[in-house]
Amino acid sequence: MSERIKKIEQHQFEQRKKDHIQFSLDQKSQNLATTHFDRIILNHNALPDFNFSDVSVETKLLNHTFSSPHFISSMTAGHADSFKINSALAESAAEKKWLMCVGSQRRELADTSAKNEWQKIRKQNPNAKFVSNIGIEELIQSPTDQILDLVKNINSIGLIIHLNPLQEIFQKSSANFLGSHKALEKIISKSKVPIIIKEVGFGISAGLMKKLFQMGVDVVDISGRGGSHWGMIEALRHENDSLQMKSIQAFNDWGSSVVDTLLGAQDLVAKNQIWASGGIRSGVDSAKCLAMGARAVGVAQPLMKAAVIENNVSKVMDQFDFELKTALFCMSMISCSQLHKLNSKSAKQKVWHEIR
Repeated sequence: MSERIKKIEQHQFEQRKKDHIQFSLDQKSQNLATTHFDRIILNHNALPDFNFSDVSVETKLLNHTFSSPHFISSMTAGHADSFKINSALAESAAEKKWLMCVGSQRRELADTSAKNEWQKIRKQNPNAKFVSNIGIEELIQSPTDQILDLVKNINSIGLIIHLNPLQEIFQKSSANFLGSHKALEKIISKSKVPIIIKEVGFGISAGLMKKLFQMGVDVVDISGRGGSHWGMIEALRHENDSLQMKSIQAFNDWGSSVVDTLLGAQDLVAKNQIWASGGIRSGVDSAKCLAMGARAVGVAQPLMKAAVIENNVSKVMDQFDFELKTALFCMSMISCSQLHKLNSKSAKQKVWHEIR
């Protein structure tokens, strides 16, 4: 491939990533379908027998202890603006002791200089805990050892494989997923760090989760609908009269919400690591996910907004944790681990219920 073609492809890649940030902050791509959090009611207990200061949201994830079950969900990487954004996120993650899942490391597979961004951020934040991230198509097409090098590059404690069929189609009118099962089995067998499978905003069904856990996946991040609509974000990059823009409205309510998925996966949550993300907009949303069995909750768009527009990432993280702690206190729950022990249906009914 000539240098000229490489530069053109690099420019197109960077422009797409910049467009992603712009459109993820545009209301056109937000909340196109309900998250269903209004259907879950946390039962108020007016007489907790402990102090609010006693409430702890300390959580163990991927064999490491964090101050919160909240984590920074994967967002962006590999373009001119991403270093500043990810530096702010990583600095706050280290300060607040949150887990940080990085944006796609796809560019590093073809451009060795791209790894310098994360290496600089790692050097600046040696105590931050990162999880690497690559798409299923790249997993299929690339040597396994090359994928695992992404983990070594930033000393990650886990590896996300993201699934994004709808996004891929509206990005480029194709999605080459043939060989995905075999590729997953191979990376699972070779990886020394936990493998996390996540969607990008349309959910992972209970049936598929069960298959993934049977394959040996360590964690499934549901990433349900109701937050940033990545089909719409890709469609907005096309002309108004394009096939993509004409078709995207038909997929406004595509996929499953975190709430629907967790309700359908109650037989899986007790024995498996299920994380929740997708449309999380408050610590009360987080408390509902945890009450339904999720072990961690991912926050993305509010933190992107905080990093790009408001320059107050740490304050937004503090607000999510404060809201979660307040919800726990008013449920008479002194810790997240206490919620995790609610295995029986009768025990859960004391904490939350569903309305229709």
